[in-house]
Amino acid sequence: MDTSTTLPEGHRPEVPVSTSDSASAVSTHPAGSLTVHQGDADEPMDEPPPLEGDLHEPSSPPNHSMGEDTGDVVIVLDLPEDYDIGYDTISFQAKQFKGLRNVPSGAHYLWVAHSGGMSTRCGAWVVGAGQRRVHVLQWDKDNELLGPASSSEARKQADNISSIYPKLLPCQDPPAASLRPSGKGPTSLASQGNIWDQLAGFVSERVLNRITGQERGDWFTNTVDHVKGAALIPAEVELDRRISSNPHLHGRDLNFAFSQLSKTYSTEHTGASRTLEATDATTYILSLLSDSNGLTEDDIVGEFQFAYIVGTHLGNDACIQQWWHMLLKIILRAYTLATSRPSLAGPLLRTLAAQLSHSLHHLESSVLDHSETQTRDLRIALTVYKRRLEEGTSGAGAAAAAPTSASLAFAQVEAVVAESPLGWDLREDTYVRRGMVMTEEGEQVEVELKELEDEDERGEWAPEVVELDESGREKGLVSWTD
Repeated sequence: MDTSTTLPEGHRPEVPVSTSDSASAVSTHPAGSLTVHQGDADEPMDEPPPLEGDLHEPSSPPNHSMGEDTGDVVIVLDLPEDYDIGYDTISFQAKQFKGLRNVPSGAHYLWVAHSGGMSTRCGAWVVGAGQRRVHVLQWDKDNELLGPASSSEARKQADNISSIYPKLLPCQDPPAASLRPSGKGPTSLASQGNIWDQLAGFVSERVLNRITGQERGDWFTNTVDHVKGAALIPAEVELDRRISSNPHLHGRDLNFAFSQLSKTYSTEHTGASRTLEATDATTYILSLLSDSNGLTEDDIVGEFQFAYIVGTHLGNDACIQQWWHMLLKIILRAYTLATSRPSLAGPLLRTLAAQLSHSLHHLESSVLDHSETQTRDLRIALTVYKRRLEEGTSGAGAAAAAPTSASLAFAQVEAVVAESPLGWDLREDTYVRRGMVMTEEGEQVEVELKELEDEDERGEWAPEVVELDESGREKGLVSWTD
């Protein structure tokens, strides 16, 4: 029976030393005495060597030389059996999962969860560079968390890559026997790859560094991570209560540029300018792009993609609420962004189309299932956005070609929601204004829905502010009695 114990990195066992086994001291000073030598005061002191296996040591992943493919390798150490595995849009259960090989360039998301739902889900972002990098992830058996391996362990695995490489699953062609259907219908691996490119194509190292605050090279997230500055919803409060006994499971704060506490208007502005900013988020978005924080258009799309992926793959309620916030409060209320920044509006809308399609057709539980109220608000927001987009393009004249990318992208969104199971028609004249509802007493009553009331009072039907004279009549009118 093997009774050896593996010690954590950076710890050495205390070995008793017998004086009889040691070499005799050859010195003019008594054994065990301390002698201090005077050094040159002007001589620079050498820096101490770095500690081996320091988890906070910034380093690039080592490289491998296996196979003909230039893809990266992801090794997962010590993951137990009976765990669900997922990466990108594929999920399965493997008896022994050692990792992935031939990981292509771009951002990829790997997550693990106990098949019985006995622990929180945790995941890691890996950015492939097409340089045969070796990413080593370590499973913490005591706290049931996925984290980074030490630098020494990563080098060790890279040096011994030939022994584990055959055990790694090919990322783009996993064995069919290892796959388990995770969606609502069969999907080819080729189409899965195309879907992932649309879902995560803008997630970059810049985005991951800023949101997670981790800059080591791989980025880790958990079901219990919070969005910084956002109020906890009841589901998060209950989850925090259940895991409060384990201090290692306290979630990290995720930093998004679009805070849920921020207002889209500036308090320095008044009147019509302030009203426009409060009703159209375009100015707010452009102000963040012009700030000194270095935010780019790609970063904004990347944040939107990050919130959706972590929210749906890990069941992270905070990220799901951040996704809803960006969608309803920012993106679908930035009505003039299609004409002022079509290069940003287009990718945001194409991402939304991919997210809705993926959620409705490839997940067991759609992101729209989380809130009936927000789903209803989404339909209204899309209906209003369609009308504003048509107004902007029709009034642009010869310049109407500029927002073509946004118009085509919104057409993709419209096509997705028109399909089953939603079946939404976003034309305003098809939206039900009256309907029958049942009261608590079981009585059927007719109610008038006023969600589009503000839209009805725009354009030629908008109320007009006029100035009155001393007699209470509108100034500027011709009077036939005076």
